[in-house]
Amino acid sequence: MSDSKTTWGAAPALAIAAVLAAPLAHADTGAQRFAGLDYEPMMDVSDDPVRTRVNKFRVETEDGKHRFGIRGRLMTDYAFVQDPFTSTDDEDADDGDLARYGTIIRRARLGALGVMYDNWEWQLEVDFRDDEVRFANAYMAYLFDNGRLAVGHFKEPFSLESSTSSRRISFIERAAPVDAYRPSRQIGLMYETLVPDYYAAIGAFGGDGVARDRDVTEGYSLAARASFAPVFDAEQDLWSHLGVSANYRANAHEWDRSGGDQKEYESVRMRTRLGTRAVDGRMIGENDMENVKDFTTVALEGGFGVGPFSVQGEYIRQDLNRDSNSEDFVDEDVTSMTSEGYYVQTSYFLTGETRNYRPFSGDFGATRIQSPLSAGGRGAWEVLARFATADSYEHHNREDRQKLDHYTLGLNWYPEDDIVLKLNVMYVDAQRGEDGFGDGRKDWDSMVYAARFQFEF
Repeated sequence: MSDSKTTWGAAPALAIAAVLAAPLAHADTGAQRFAGLDYEPMMDVSDDPVRTRVNKFRVETEDGKHRFGIRGRLMTDYAFVQDPFTSTDDEDADDGDLARYGTIIRRARLGALGVMYDNWEWQLEVDFRDDEVRFANAYMAYLFDNGRLAVGHFKEPFSLESSTSSRRISFIERAAPVDAYRPSRQIGLMYETLVPDYYAAIGAFGGDGVARDRDVTEGYSLAARASFAPVFDAEQDLWSHLGVSANYRANAHEWDRSGGDQKEYESVRMRTRLGTRAVDGRMIGENDMENVKDFTTVALEGGFGVGPFSVQGEYIRQDLNRDSNSEDFVDEDVTSMTSEGYYVQTSYFLTGETRNYRPFSGDFGATRIQSPLSAGGRGAWEVLARFATADSYEHHNREDRQKLDHYTLGLNWYPEDDIVLKLNVMYVDAQRGEDGFGDGRKDWDSMVYAARFQFEF
């Protein structure tokens, strides 16, 4: 007994090390120790043959019923405003405080995705933006023969440009009316088709992202989108696209019981900036809209491509209804507001590639490079042009009426399939305030230069 105590007291570190090292030396004994307990860290790994892909990491069982993958993207932006004091309607610009140039991490996303039991698809992706961590996609879906039913946090189905991933859009930012008026990601339930020739989706969504505020009665939305390809020939690199989207949203609100049962609605934000986020300047939506009880947004979509040439465009209209019975309703003359806009853009690959239009999802996939840098080639070169306009001149506050015309020329270089450098030269022409050219209206115009380096894995 004394010898045992002496041994433990003389060398406690050696004794502890021996205990910790035992499972490493005899790995089987660790698993057997918890056999029958279904203890997750020690669960057996099945001996099913497994296949692994390193580039865009994927692991799957030989029968394909179980898959797991990791993906991510990083976008680093730089922008320069030629005349920051006269180029935006932002109050900081009026005071001479708007930054002339800036550099940001626009998106830094990391996610995992996979399939379970052949029919259950899942994804969990977070976005490390600024000093915050936000959910991007977080959902599970059941796969049917010709579609899928998804529940979780993801995009509401709307618009060709909005549905296309930020990894695949042609310019640094989406066109002004799409950026301003499109719905955001929400928690919801959606069914969408998975068939070769067309796309259709319908869903119901909650009201305020993933943040919890139990004092607020969250709103809801009903969303639908449909598109098809009147002409599509993959072998001839020929495609066309027609689509329509619709979204109805009832706004979130709180109840004010002090002066009777009255609703206090959450402010509605519909905004777009300078065509880049690296410098600020809210060209549409500097101030939020108040007392909005519900609104409807529709989009008409069109596109065409043949070989290296493509063109696409959309028209978006948004009708907002205000609650004149709200306690803080001020302007009784403005009970409804309409915002609208459209864009047209075109692109041409100087090196012969084509945009990867996908009829089954009504959006664009990855462009495949014919001569990547890693194979001794020069990559792919794409030139672009876009005109976009957004009109939010119907506003309950006359000083916050806004219009925007946005012209962009772009040059993209794809050295590899998963890497792209984007350069955008933009001319911004915006107005804010009352009608007419008196003291109540302000006009701005300026050049904006922006660049992005992005890669994905």
